[in-house]
Amino acid sequence: MQTPEIPRREYNPLYHYVTLTIVLAAFTFKLEWQLFILPALIAVTLFFPERKNTYRGFLKFVLPLILIGFIINGIFFTGNVAFSVGPVEFKAQGLLFASAVAARLTLIVISMSFYFSRVKSETIAEYLASRGADRRFIYIYLLSVAMVHLMRDKLQKIYTAQSARGLDTTKNVLTRAKYLLPMLVPLSYSYIAESLDRGIALRAANFSDKKSSKTPSVVPLVEIEVNRKGLLFGRLFLLAGVALSIFRFTR
Repeated sequence: MQTPEIPRREYNPLYHYVTLTIVLAAFTFKLEWQLFILPALIAVTLFFPERKNTYRGFLKFVLPLILIGFIINGIFFTGNVAFSVGPVEFKAQGLLFASAVAARLTLIVISMSFYFSRVKSETIAEYLASRGADRRFIYIYLLSVAMVHLMRDKLQKIYTAQSARGLDTTKNVLTRAKYLLPMLVPLSYSYIAESLDRGIALRAANFSDKKSSKTPSVVPLVEIEVNRKGLLFGRLFLLAGVALSIFRFTR
């Protein structure tokens, strides 16, 4: 009996090395350097078809938080007044602090969103397994990712159904939350039921078995081929980021 050929899937490590480097830059580089990296990151991500998924969550959730941060820090910080809007004074030190937080948060969110929208979760899991990662970690990772996708799909179906009933769910966040609150309990029960099925399937594949992380008893469903050029350039990119971080702290 001929053994079926295992399908192959390519994984490019360049994406996760670039993401790690940008996260490192967000925590170690000065604001001037971060403001130089941010436009370059945005320009690069706009060339990829996943740009919609990359910026959807940022524009809906992160950008409002950044604007609120500017308002709160600008008003309640102590220091010199940068400008005034009527009786409200915005402090220069508060706006500078908010700019640093905003640049750091934007770099982290956009880089990680681009990575997870560019690389499929199944490919990441198979890559981690091929690198010898603990299968219990992969087990939790797959369930967590499944939760995010499941909740997003369920919410989209709920909003579509409510719009078909004549409810306007496109006004603002408060209106959407008002229509969502009555559905939280059945939505949670639905997720628990489906996550149990996913968990049973993963356990059947030994993904939660500690011993299988070293000596797996199952044949992998996909063979991961690592892009060697991406691996080389990714490591060089990360080393450059580490070197610049060290240079920044030793000056």
